[in-house]
Amino acid sequence: MSKKISGNRHISEELLARYLENKVSEEERKEVLNYISSNETSLEEMVTLSKEIAYLEIETQKSESIYSRSLLSKEDLDDDLKNQIAGQGKQSMAAYGSESKTCAIDAQRIILQDYGINVSNSELLSIAKSNGWFIDRLGSPLDFVGELLNYFNVKSVQMRNANIYHLIHELSQGHRIIVGVDSKDLSKNEALKDYDDVLKGEEADHVLVVAGIDTTNPENVQITLTDPTNSDFQKSFPAKQFLQAWEDSGYFMVATTHPAPLTLNPEMQNFDYKRGYIQKIADITYDEIIKRLAIEGYIQQKNNWLKNLLIAIIIFLILCISVFYLWRFFTPINMRISLLEDKNYKIPSMLFEKGVLSLSYANMQEEKYNLSSDTKSIVSNDINYKYKNEKAHIVFSAKGYQTIDTVIKINKTINLPLRRDNSLSIVFGHIIDASTNKPIEGVSLFLQDISTKSGALGKFEIDIPFNKQFPSQRLIAQKKGYQRWVGTYQPSQTNPWEIVLIPE
Repeated sequence: MSKKISGNRHISEELLARYLENKVSEEERKEVLNYISSNETSLEEMVTLSKEIAYLEIETQKSESIYSRSLLSKEDLDDDLKNQIAGQGKQSMAAYGSESKTCAIDAQRIILQDYGINVSNSELLSIAKSNGWFIDRLGSPLDFVGELLNYFNVKSVQMRNANIYHLIHELSQGHRIIVGVDSKDLSKNEALKDYDDVLKGEEADHVLVVAGIDTTNPENVQITLTDPTNSDFQKSFPAKQFLQAWEDSGYFMVATTHPAPLTLNPEMQNFDYKRGYIQKIADITYDEIIKRLAIEGYIQQKNNWLKNLLIAIIIFLILCISVFYLWRFFTPINMRISLLEDKNYKIPSMLFEKGVLSLSYANMQEEKYNLSSDTKSIVSNDINYKYKNEKAHIVFSAKGYQTIDTVIKINKTINLPLRRDNSLSIVFGHIIDASTNKPIEGVSLFLQDISTKSGALGKFEIDIPFNKQFPSQRLIAQKKGYQRWVGTYQPSQTNPWEIVLIPE
């Protein structure tokens, strides 16, 4: 069925319906638009006709065409239809490109590659379909653009009503961006684009990757875009033209939350990488951009005086810590070595009469200290602080005490436990008859309050506890039929005592 528009020309209502639903070929689209542009009155009549079709589509619920709905003014609709059209932003489709309409899938694949994640389009499409993020023959609803990034742990945020300042802020941090656009606004044929906007409404049908911003000429800022349907195609558009195309998506934007490690953004002309942001776009400084973003709540702007106070406090603390450590480093320490008898070996009745202690550490000359019975501790002065906790070698020797040869860590206080020499802990030997030179068994022996008897071969051994050890010991030996024997010797673990008893 066809409907007369003006003059003798006719146009098929079927073609018009398919055009309004964006289901025509490029040749058919041009046929409709060329026809309208050739007649001054045809556009008004075309709009009237398209409204009638839009009413019919909505009332019969035969179509969910947002293009058709966008032609109806608010005055033409009741409250229910107004609510339906109010949700058109969420129903907008990123559906540009081939019949599969996978531009949103392609855009997310490009960004995943920037993060070192290589996934094929077919795999991404399968994931999107299984999660309801892609609708066959319709494309990807804008609300779901970015879900594939999150699926592969490339965290992203989605925003509507964004502006060019948001783009600058995200790009300056190395984040990757996808925007929704009306592809007609970026097309070369401006005349046909205008008729499309009137008849089909201004609405996004495509997504692009924002590669960078060229501010070389502040009077003509260029936005560099990558077309996901042809990743090799990259083109810069005047900021005004880009904003017109972006506006039709409600300024829809998806931005990653972390810098892309594999992307250096070579398209970011005039970008101060050392400073970390674009210093100026047109006549607006970056500081002013930050203020505007803070006012609208997009970012948190820190209070300058509070920030400066915090910096001052941190610097002050760093200085204090530095001064303290410098003072500690250049101030020598004194190490006190306390001489303490080990409680388990302590013999109060005998202190060493004299001894020697030597100390050596690092490449310093060995220090020697002579000790007397009154020495309780020694102090090594003026040890450089850098040697603190370094190893030091100590050797202690004194008559009647075990030699100590050990390694310690240099510190302010060192305790050196002393132990008596165990060579005074035993008296042993054998007893023989003076007339026969034969061993005598059963001889009673007494050393202090310790007693024992000789064995079958005349041998004996007496263990002396620590508290009864002395440099010399008095020993008594007696047996009936022999004279009593008394002798004084130095205990030894190597020299036996030989006792000779004389018969009575």
